[in-house]
Amino acid sequence: MNKNLRTSGIDIIGDVPWGTHFCQFYQTKEDLMNILVPYFKAGLEITSFACGLHHNLKDVEKGKRSS
Repeated sequence: MNKNLRTSGIDIIGDVPWGTHFCQFYQTKEDLMNILVPYFKAGLEITSFACGLHHNLKDVEKGKRSS
């Protein structure tokens, strides 16, 4: 493996340069877990840091109705 590349943990993506950003769309919670678990596992194995953001549209709509 090239020293400038890091494993993404996602088979279809492969190794990526440090600092690469991903955006993942999914339909089910299972789809989400199938991407996040290997991604975070790969990061933890190389003592890397990662940030995951999730936007729940139901909560946004609920907030709009309550204001």
